[in-house]
Amino acid sequence: MKFITYKQYVEYIKSNNILQLSEEPEEYELESKYDKKKVQEIDKKHDKMFRNVLSIKKEMAKFINQFLNVKEKIEEDEIVQCKTDFITTNYRNRQADIIYKIKEKPVYFLVEHQSVIDKDMILRIWEYVGEIIRRESIIQKTYLEEESIYPIVIPIVIYTGNKKWNAKENMKYKQYQSKIYKENEIDFQYNLIEVQKYTFEELMEKNSLFGNIMIIEKCKTREEIEKMMDKIVEKIENKSEREIMGEIIKNIIEPNIGKEKAEELLEKLERKEETKMSPFTKCLLDLEIQYKEEGLREGIKNVAKNMLKFGEPEEKIMKYIGISKEELDNIKSTI
Repeated sequence: MKFITYKQYVEYIKSNNILQLSEEPEEYELESKYDKKKVQEIDKKHDKMFRNVLSIKKEMAKFINQFLNVKEKIEEDEIVQCKTDFITTNYRNRQADIIYKIKEKPVYFLVEHQSVIDKDMILRIWEYVGEIIRRESIIQKTYLEEESIYPIVIPIVIYTGNKKWNAKENMKYKQYQSKIYKENEIDFQYNLIEVQKYTFEELMEKNSLFGNIMIIEKCKTREEIEKMMDKIVEKIENKSEREIMGEIIKNIIEPNIGKEKAEELLEKLERKEETKMSPFTKCLLDLEIQYKEEGLREGIKNVAKNMLKFGEPEEKIMKYIGISKEELDNIKSTI
């Protein structure tokens, strides 16, 4: 019996010029009107935005509790952030986005952000998980001096692209399919969090910085961004959250909505900071403002009276100290 190899089949296809069907492209192609460097710069800022937010332990704890099906709530003081750089034989320096560990348990959370579809994402996650297990194993042997127990690693992929994620999420569906060797398939998968599967309302109800970022990523038009940003800014109360959102507005949002609208949002954030105070503090500040205003009014009256005494024309007095004819007449009646 004669066999044909896959390589021979590919050569046969090429040599006979048979039309090969290709899949629809996963994302928009980079058109000539877009500056490639600018696109890369924006993508880097978006990735950094996700990393910065999930680098806050409180936000990471919220993220785990809100977006993963965890049976027990995670508190922020239970987790610690880990180094994300891996040195492997295949990759001299590969870096994951975010890794956290539960302090008292060998349980890790690995987070990767994707704005485009990667058909080999399962392999990439598999390699990261292997490196985390290897590193944890070394740590255990060093400090416990006994046989190591491999940790649990919970891999998470956050996808913020417009197209539906169509990469395989489980290793067994990416592997060669065989009924004979089905028992030997690797059953490994990651948790996929896809922004387009959530509504704006669902994300707003999360009341978290990560939820707010997902809202921003979900917006497709300038009008949507402006509308949702107004709602987000209105809800933010925490000072650190305001600071982070301020940076996001300046670095990510402004190019989309323009400087004027961005400044309006930043002013809203600042006003919220000013108005959030105790009733007693507000009373003291209001009194201080009142005394200043009364002192200013009294000073204006005195200047106007002195100018009238020296015979200065009324038009000059009104123009000089910025008062109306009616106000000047009232001052004259008190002399």
